[in-house]
Amino acid sequence: MSKPSLAAKLRLGFYVLGALMVVEVTEYVIGTRVKRGAWPYLAILTLPGALPILYYFMHIKQLWHHEE
Repeated sequence: MSKPSLAAKLRLGFYVLGALMVVEVTEYVIGTRVKRGAWPYLAILTLPGALPILYYFMHIKQLWHHEE
């Protein structure tokens, strides 16, 4: 299995960053527009925001799959 090129890694990083920006803007809109009962929606939106950060930027997958 070949390693992805630097350009492919950067492209993936920008896709993840774009997705995180969409989630954050959604959280902001919900937090500012919904006066009562917004916390369940905001709590649900933490997972799509936290998982890519853990996986792509903090490299949590390396805890279980060490590079050789």
